[in-house]
Amino acid sequence: MLILFPFLAWVAVITSAALLVMFCAAGELGPQGLSVLLGWFLVAAYCQFFGASALLATSGLVLQTVLAIYLVIRWKVSTL
Repeated sequence: MLILFPFLAWVAVITSAALLVMFCAAGELGPQGLSVLLGWFLVAAYCQFFGASALLATSGLVLQTVLAIYLVIRWKVSTL
């Protein structure tokens, strides 16, 4: 199978990681919020990159994308 855009799987991971670091540095995440979001990030990344089946890898990508969207929306709302 020819993969046209192999870097697209990394876009959500990089976006999520960058926004998590930014929120941590700004002090906008408490310990509980940080642990939940970091756990979400790690589970999604593990499923995405180390999933034994295509379904597990796809669900990891979906979880990672939803996390990135949530963090972007949270960032935009916090700047209003």
